[in-house]
Amino acid sequence: MKLLRNSLKTLSLTFGFASLAALPGLASADNDWNPQFILSVMMNPYATPESHSPNIVVISHRGVIRRGCPENSICSIINTYRHDVEAIELDVKQNADGQLWLFHDQNAGRVVDHNPNFNIFQPATNPVGWDPDIRTMHNEDLDYAYLRDRFFNVTHFHPTSLETALNTVLNGANHMVVVLDLKTLDDVSRAADIIKAFHMENQVVLKFSASLVAATPYGIENYTKGVRFAPTIYARDMDNIADGGYLGLCGSITPNTPFCRVNAWIDEAKGTNNGGFAWLEIGNKQPRRGDPTAELLADKQAQRYAIGAFSPVPEYRFRNHDGRHYVRTNGTCCASLDDYLSTTKYFGNEIADDRPNFRAQVVSGFTSIITDDPLGVIAANLNRNTSLYH
Repeated sequence: MKLLRNSLKTLSLTFGFASLAALPGLASADNDWNPQFILSVMMNPYATPESHSPNIVVISHRGVIRRGCPENSICSIINTYRHDVEAIELDVKQNADGQLWLFHDQNAGRVVDHNPNFNIFQPATNPVGWDPDIRTMHNEDLDYAYLRDRFFNVTHFHPTSLETALNTVLNGANHMVVVLDLKTLDDVSRAADIIKAFHMENQVVLKFSASLVAATPYGIENYTKGVRFAPTIYARDMDNIADGGYLGLCGSITPNTPFCRVNAWIDEAKGTNNGGFAWLEIGNKQPRRGDPTAELLADKQAQRYAIGAFSPVPEYRFRNHDGRHYVRTNGTCCASLDDYLSTTKYFGNEIADDRPNFRAQVVSGFTSIITDDPLGVIAANLNRNTSLYH
């Protein structure tokens, strides 16, 4: 059965590349970038000690998509490569069989074709229609399914396992760095095993919430297993870290404050784990104003950290100027960014979300931008020095 399943995956990958060849409008990559050099820039954005402006790296969220080319698919991976984007972030979910698959939503209805198809335009609570949780789906449910594009048209592409995705990068898009967005420590551990099996430790980065290891920053390598990682710290993560129990030197040589404990966690995560720390993603939502993460961002910018940011791009209902343009985790639409503003115990409250302004993020010290519009960010002529990728 295992041999048959592997054969089916290989056959699916072959058909995927054949489908790509038939797609019009795909650009052709014309560079010879080295993914290890790209990763080096991502981890060390200040090229020289004298450099005041960091090199900005663009990360394509879910890949470059188009009509007939769905997100988190073989197509979006290859399309990202062919448009000369240096990195891609792929969303990973575990199914009922313990296998990792590429899905942004926790539920399948928005992106997997079904008869009848799921209508995403409905309230988030108790949505009607076929919208199973990925955690309840088996490999057989996904192996033979087809993905829908953002216009809800069925495509020739199947849901993509993590193994298939990495094989696609390794053999068809090998100039890119891959960032995997993971939600549980079990997912992190399983992904690390797969990455090591492909010998891609110098090309793939594991991204996960710092809250998952709030008490044990020194033990991250138990899950990452030598693969580089990028912890994310959003406003509520700061509370979780502050109350997580790790003190570092807080209370001994420095005052034991919540902010001290957050910084101690970061220092420990970066200083231990055998150098696996790649960069820190900070969920700052108002880079030009007050925000619970403002002091943390300013502190890490002053220390010339590699700092990642996510810049949301409106997805649907563009003509409705009410801010409700974003898909929810269960695949329904549409939410406003303001729906996700957080309050914190120690660090103040979020009052607005300005993250769509990627230029403000760059000015504020972020060194890599994750975006669903990577070509638009590239066209903005930021300080993106691709000569360092050779």
